[in-house]
Amino acid sequence: MSHIELENITFGYGKDALFRNLSVQVGEGELCAVVGPNGSGKTTMLKCVAGLLVPEAGDVFVNGRSVREYGTRELATQVAYVPQRQDLIFDLPVRDMVMMGRNPYQRHWQLANAQDDAIVEEMLAHCNLTHLRDRMASELSGGELQRTLIARAMAQQTPVMLLDEPLSNLDVAHKFEIMEILQRLNREHNVLIMIIVHDFSIALQYSTHAILMEAGRVLCHDVTSAVLSPDNIRRCFQLGPDFEIDLRGNIAKLV
Repeated sequence: MSHIELENITFGYGKDALFRNLSVQVGEGELCAVVGPNGSGKTTMLKCVAGLLVPEAGDVFVNGRSVREYGTRELATQVAYVPQRQDLIFDLPVRDMVMMGRNPYQRHWQLANAQDDAIVEEMLAHCNLTHLRDRMASELSGGELQRTLIARAMAQQTPVMLLDEPLSNLDVAHKFEIMEILQRLNREHNVLIMIIVHDFSIALQYSTHAILMEAGRVLCHDVTSAVLSPDNIRRCFQLGPDFEIDLRGNIAKLV
């Protein structure tokens, strides 16, 4: 059963603590949108779950075990993480980048087997990348690279997937395409997904739950419609009466 728990974690950069005693649980079956103003701690929280940052106090549990207890390879079979941006250290073809998602299941220097090949081809197709499979990563647009990173994470076939603003470089059609892929993973394969999004309407349309954050605090975590109510959005993002917010998360500034 997929489950994430942050238990009284404290974390900061330098002398200032971003979190103090932050606690939240994300349970099985959730496609959880993480929403909040810039600097509220969304990315830092996801990095703590992914084991990329270590809290100064408290603990993070993934599927009932502390992240500290997992080895790097074992954790990679439980959690896939898609960063907001990725610096290319090695310039690889798209197919090889997606194949990197199979690394946790391969021994050192082991070649990909037929199952790995099949999974990679499936994920390339899911993310509309088959025609780019031999294109070098350095030649990709921002949106194409983002879809490649998502395909790589999907190839890990983990019970938990964390995505940091994966829609930021995508055009409108691909935003909906990726959200439909994630929704199918969540519904058909019971993958627990936490995704940082800034588009309230997309969060309301696709996510089952939402976490609303402000200044290192979780203001609320519930079904998405309850969390992303017009009143909550207005208060958290400090929107005045000259902004109109409807129940679908659309915002318009009154003239």
